[in-house]
Amino acid sequence: MLQRIGRGWGIAKASWAVLKLHPKLLLLPIFSGLAFLALLAVIAASVFAGAQSPTVRQFVENIQPDQPWTYAALFAFYFVCTFIIVFFNAALIFCALQSFAGKEPSLRAGLATAAGRLPQILAWTFVATTVGVLLNALQSFLKDKLGFIGALLGGLAGVAWAVVTYFVVPVLVVDGVGPVEAVKRSSAILRQTWGEAVGGEGGLGAISFLFFLPVVALFALVGMGNFAVWTQPALAVSLIVLVGVYVLTLTIVFTALGTIFRTGAYIYATTGKAPSNMDPALLLGAFRQK
Repeated sequence: MLQRIGRGWGIAKASWAVLKLHPKLLLLPIFSGLAFLALLAVIAASVFAGAQSPTVRQFVENIQPDQPWTYAALFAFYFVCTFIIVFFNAALIFCALQSFAGKEPSLRAGLATAAGRLPQILAWTFVATTVGVLLNALQSFLKDKLGFIGALLGGLAGVAWAVVTYFVVPVLVVDGVGPVEAVKRSSAILRQTWGEAVGGEGGLGAISFLFFLPVVALFALVGMGNFAVWTQPALAVSLIVLVGVYVLTLTIVFTALGTIFRTGAYIYATTGKAPSNMDPALLLGAFRQK
C-alpha cells in the first residue's frame, strides 16, 4: 500500500506539472460538471411542468416500474451521462496530447476535436452504456443467487471491462476508429505491451482518498452527535459550503489528473517514449509486465 501511495504521489506530481503549466485544462472537467447540472435542470423542469398537467399526473400514477419504457428512460439517462463524460474526456486528452508535444493546448481545439469525433464518441457511448447496464444486471443477478461471492464475481467482471477499455478514449481521439476497433486496440496495447493496469489509477485513487479523509472525519464527528457547530446555524451553513467547495475542487482536480496520466501512459505505450513532464520509470511502474 505504501508503494502504491508513493507511486500515486509521483503520478499526481507529474500530471500536476501539466495542470500547473496549463491550469485552464481544469475548465474541461468543470464544463462536464455544468453539463450534468444542465441535464438535471432539464429533467427537474420537465418533472415540474408535467406535475402541472392532470393528464401527465395520471400517466405518472399509472407507471409500473417494470414497464419497458421505464428501462428505456433510465438507459437514455445513463447514455447522456456517459456521453458527457466521454466527450469532455476526449477534449481533455487532446489538450494533454498538445501539452506533451510541447505545444500550447487550446480548449477550443480540444472541444472541436471531440466534436469531430462525435460519431465515434456516440457509438462508444452506446457500447459503454449497454455493457454497463448488462454488467450491473449481471452483478445483481449473481448477488441474488450467490450473495457476497456473486457480488464479488460481478465486480470482477466490471474491473475486467474497465481494464480492457483503459485506452479506448485516447484511441478514439488519436485514430478515430469505431468502438469495436478501439476496444481491440486498447486491449492489444495492454496485452502486448504492458499487461494489466495495476498501479496508476489505483495509486492516484489512494492519494485522492487521503485528501478526502478530512471529509470522512467530519462525517464521523457528525455521526457521533457531538458536533457543537450545528447549534450555530451560520457556522453550520458556512461549514457545509466549505465542505462542498472542497469536495468539488478535489473531484475536478483528480479527474483531470487521472485523464492526463492516462494520456501520458498511452503515449508511452504506443511510442515507447515518455512524453515531456512524465518520468519513464513512473510510467513503467504503473503497469505490471506479463
